Amino acid sequence: MNSFKINSLISEQTFRSGLAIILLAFISALPLAAQAPAENTNAQAATVDAVQIEAVSTITGQGTTGNVAKFTGANSIGNSIITESSSKIGIGIATPSSKLTVQGSSTNPMILGNNTGSGAGVQGMSTGGFGVIGKSSRTGVQGISTGAVGNGVWGSSSADTGVFGSTSTGRGVYGNATGSGGVGVFGQSSAGNGVEGSSPGGTAVYGNGILGVFGQGNSGGSGVYGNSGTGVGVWGDSGSSDGVFGRSTNGTGVHGMANGVGVFGEAGSYGVIARGSVGIYAAPTTGNTIAGLFGGNVQINGNLTKSSGSFKIDHPLDPANKYLYHSFVESPDMKNIYDGTVTLDEKGEAVVPMPDYFSALNQDFRYQLTAIGAPAPNLYVAQKMTDNHFKVAGGKPGMEVSWQVTGIRHDAYARDHRIAVEEDKGKERGFYLYPAGFNEPKGKAVGPTGKLFADQSPNLENVASSQ
Repeated sequence: MNSFKINSLISEQTFRSGLAIILLAFISALPLAAQAPAENTNAQAATVDAVQIEAVSTITGQGTTGNVAKFTGANSIGNSIITESSSKIGIGIATPSSKLTVQGSSTNPMILGNNTGSGAGVQGMSTGGFGVIGKSSRTGVQGISTGAVGNGVWGSSSADTGVFGSTSTGRGVYGNATGSGGVGVFGQSSAGNGVEGSSPGGTAVYGNGILGVFGQGNSGGSGVYGNSGTGVGVWGDSGSSDGVFGRSTNGTGVHGMANGVGVFGEAGSYGVIARGSVGIYAAPTTGNTIAGLFGGNVQINGNLTKSSGSFKIDHPLDPANKYLYHSFVESPDMKNIYDGTVTLDEKGEAVVPMPDYFSALNQDFRYQLTAIGAPAPNLYVAQKMTDNHFKVAGGKPGMEVSWQVTGIRHDAYARDHRIAVEEDKGKERGFYLYPAGFNEPKGKAVGPTGKLFADQSPNLENVASSQ
């Protein structure tokens, strides 16, 4: 068996300790017969000034100060890529800037944590700073989960921010889901904000995909909550679909609440489109009386049903200080009214012409004649409506006669949509359009208002009775 002796005086304490550890490890691996006597081993461990070992062959090599040594061959020692400087460890760098610094230019991850058990691949912990910081010209931190229920990146915080993203020009946090059931960014919170975005001048949260941003609120929370001191709380923008889409299986699809405008719709065609069993329901807040206000023409392609009706204009005698109201004229029929005056000829007769659409629009005519200036007891309708005119006779020559004719609509729409004068309430039996007039509570009101009062809705204070 060959033998060799290593005699050296070591000045650097760090290198002495490291070499002693390597030699002791090497000795432990040798067969008992190849090891030095026990008394010599103890002396070497105490002084590390002279070591005499019997081995199979000679180990040679040299290294650089600061580099941690490694076996470059079966019997040779050289530099590894691990360095130590100022109590800092570096991998791939001679002057590490942190407790552990890893540097390289590979396209693969510089640090890969792979745990085949149920624990974390990489976990960062900090008592006052950031647990993990990723810095890159592209992606600072990338999380990939290959399991069916795993999370690519999971952020958890007892009091502050689970995942924090910051950027000067790009995306603070970017979530990408490639599967049909995946979620790019998922935020969950037991009491605070699942996902919160803050930006002094850009976009706090930006979503791009089939569902750009998906929010789900449980136990009374909000799916998506937008809050702004001066700008827009929630902004939705789409090139071809819905800017903001709200859907609820039991509550309100989109609910807007504000000191100013609750919901504002602006578009090149229709500002707001509403569909449902009741397309639009409007009720004034407590203390106000107007449920709806239109600043232009209003068109109704259907029947208009109302409890009463009137016009409201500036009072012609005092327009600056008063309004003038007149009630509508009501009838159980779909009735049109026409009137005018006519002067009788030398025979005491006159033909009263009507518009050319008169007979096409009306049927079942009624007539009223009144002489002006003198009695005309023989005044009468000499000929009923024929070819859009009728004839008056029996008065004095030159007499002026006031006339009125009514007709019942029989155009195509009126023919197919006759108004039912009386109707059973059906499912609304026991409820009232005006419950107060019959000493009934507000909960007995027909429609959404009565339901809100009956259910004791939390928004009850902002919804007044329709009466």
